[in-house]
Amino acid sequence: MTAPTILRYVGVSGIAKWFGVEPKTVTKWLRRYTYTHPCPPPDAEIGDGDGAIRGWLPDREAEWRAWHASRPGQGAGGGRPRKRAT
Repeated sequence: MTAPTILRYVGVSGIAKWFGVEPKTVTKWLRRYTYTHPCPPPDAEIGDGDGAIRGWLPDREAEWRAWHASRPGQGAGGGRPRKRAT
């Protein structure tokens, strides 16, 4: 009997390492940009709802980097309008 092939996925902490950020930053990206600029969808999920563990295939790093390069920068999306000088 041969051993089954194990698929290895990259989780939030692996993606954080790609960008040199904390895992909580990637978690914020996943939530913040859900509707406006969604992160690449996971290849696998374990569990349901907000508690699901997501996984991406390691060869999708380039896709993540392209997403990161195109995400809105600081101040994008408006916010409170500035007061006009009178």
